[in-house]
Amino acid sequence: MIVLAYDHGASEMFQKIKKYLDSKKIEYVECASKEYDALDSFATFAIEANEYVRKGYVGIYGCRSGIGMSMASNKAKGVRGALCFKPIFAEMSRKHNDANVCIIPCDYICYRTALNIINTFLNTEFLGGKYQERVEQVDNIQ
Repeated sequence: MIVLAYDHGASEMFQKIKKYLDSKKIEYVECASKEYDALDSFATFAIEANEYVRKGYVGIYGCRSGIGMSMASNKAKGVRGALCFKPIFAEMSRKHNDANVCIIPCDYICYRTALNIINTFLNTEFLGGKYQERVEQVDNIQ
């Protein structure tokens, strides 16, 4: 299952992403403003979505730059968010870092690139092995 988290700055991109997920019959939970509101806070949505990720969901988060969502996602123990500008970032974050949240910088990439990033993220497996110890080290940072 997937959890989507985004603020008003990412709303337009995520409306398209939701249509794509619906067309592929991929289920998701949404943590976002139900109406466009420039006063809504990315942090509110990330905090809510992080609880789903800690339960095993895969997160797809977005904001204008991706930086705010990156900060908010990585504050939660067990949540490993990766800001992805290109599909290779999604691939490596999954393979080597066991990222469980893909963060989309909506003002800096096009919709087609966002879909390529999301598909790469969802279809790439963690390699484990020597990378497992590194992930555990990161998860234990205080």
